[in-house]
Amino acid sequence: MGKQESMDDLFQMAKDLAKAERELKIEQWVEVTIYYGYAEKQVSLYHYNLPSEMYFRYQWVIRWRMAKLQCQYPKQIVSTSLYFYDKRSGESMEVNGCLSKLISAKAQITKAERRMNEYIEYNRQNNLFFDENTDEELVKFREKLERKKLECAECEKRLELLVERRRNNQ
Repeated sequence: MGKQESMDDLFQMAKDLAKAERELKIEQWVEVTIYYGYAEKQVSLYHYNLPSEMYFRYQWVIRWRMAKLQCQYPKQIVSTSLYFYDKRSGESMEVNGCLSKLISAKAQITKAERRMNEYIEYNRQNNLFFDENTDEELVKFREKLERKKLECAECEKRLELLVERRRNNQ
């Protein structure tokens, strides 16, 4: 596999992840806390809660605020903490979190469906004896894909229940 193919795969994976986020109606937000101190002695100085897109676009504002606070507290080490989450559900966007796993699973399903369709199309054009209903590999693949889709649909239902509960509590 050449560099171009691997770059194309990365771009496609990013597109699949973005599609999964859109389908799940994910609203990525970030909570930024500027503080000094450690553990129990941590003192919160400033707090932002904004869409992650804005955070990445206007990081200079946060750096400016940190510099200003560092000047106000010269003997302290001023730091930031970031917490990425989905505003709709309140779920964390951490890498090993449930929401990230669901997004990844949906993207994997999209990729698997694309590969399956490519396999079917290739065999229809190049294999006279190809029957997609009796092809062993394809039948096994479809069964596995259906199981994955069911698991994913159950996770989506749990997410929607979480969003509904969150709405009712507000």
